[in-house]
Amino acid sequence: MEPNHSTTQGSWLLIARGVLYILIGGAMFVFASSYSAQSGHIIGAMAVIAGICQLIYSFTHQEQKNNIWGILHGLTDLGFGIAIFIFSDGTVKGFVDVLGFWAMMYAFLQAVQTMYAFMAARGANTVGTTNAIHFANVLMAGGLTFTLLLRPAGFDNSLDFIGIFPIILGILIIVLARQMRTQPTKSY
Repeated sequence: MEPNHSTTQGSWLLIARGVLYILIGGAMFVFASSYSAQSGHIIGAMAVIAGICQLIYSFTHQEQKNNIWGILHGLTDLGFGIAIFIFSDGTVKGFVDVLGFWAMMYAFLQAVQTMYAFMAARGANTVGTTNAIHFANVLMAGGLTFTLLLRPAGFDNSLDFIGIFPIILGILIIVLARQMRTQPTKSY
């Protein structure tokens, strides 16, 4: 089968979303010791733009199976980006709470999406790299959630450390987008 040219043409939006996640992680490294309302606004704005990229891609590629996952991810990024922008009033607590709940929602969506991808694979011998990437997304978002919401050491000491999670999520999004360029239309 041939790759879907419509998917190939619009995959730059998904790559842009992945790059924005990498920039969010980089911003966490930069703002690790000097968090302020402005840094929260920058991170929130990047999340909003990432959500818009995902929504545009999802609504312009309706031919894909299970397109609802892309729409849900776009809405999640958009909603939590707005919440990060609003609730990061200069204190780390508001930023941490919103970012932690975003990570939890991301992990939940990826877990359900992975479950359906495994079910669609129809057998243990047909689990492909796409399913493994979805599973890695679940682990990364779960790790970010745990680090933000349950880590007893305090966020101020680990802001630069948790920046690695969005960076890895961004890389995984780019890998999925590149797979979509070379593979026939599937449910991702």
